[in-house]
Amino acid sequence: MIELDNLDVKILTHLKSNSRESFQEIAKRCLTSVPTVKSRVDRMLELGVISKFTIDIDNIKLGITEAILLVNAKPGAVSRITEELRGIEEVKELYVTSDSDTAIVSRVAGDYRRILTIQERIDLTNVNNIRILSVKNAFTKDATIPLASSSITLTCSYCEKKVAGDAVRKKFDTKDYFFCCTTCQGEFEKKYVKLLAKA
Repeated sequence: MIELDNLDVKILTHLKSNSRESFQEIAKRCLTSVPTVKSRVDRMLELGVISKFTIDIDNIKLGITEAILLVNAKPGAVSRITEELRGIEEVKELYVTSDSDTAIVSRVAGDYRRILTIQERIDLTNVNNIRILSVKNAFTKDATIPLASSSITLTCSYCEKKVAGDAVRKKFDTKDYFFCCTTCQGEFEKKYVKLLAKA
């Protein structure tokens, strides 16, 4: 698991809410410097924590319809139908549920006439029911999981206790290490220097 400290999490939270926010604005909000924010973002890009920066498009203004597609299928047909739906351009998100009444749920977007023809573009063998529900109002557009409630935890590199609050971060060679306090960081550094001297 990739280790992130509190500042990394704060920066990610700001980028998730507005990926166009400037490093200067993020630095102000996080009470740090612009170079620090840039180096943290560069590191998270390099580690693959951040894979891309994106935009939120208002589909209604572009004449694009959004709908929910519900497919109730026999268990043996779920994998096949899922694969067929994955190949359809209008299918934007796809979920297989544990509910026996609705096995496949997907969010679809595009020209409404094309959306209505989805059921003609898949093999309906062993499909009990298929429904397309137009989305009238989307009250939330945030599909992210709150970072504050995620399982990101830091462990002190010296005493191996879970870090509560702000972590002390120190780079040795090219690797970042996190500590619960400056005492642990100092002890780790002494040990590290001794190991280097023996090598």
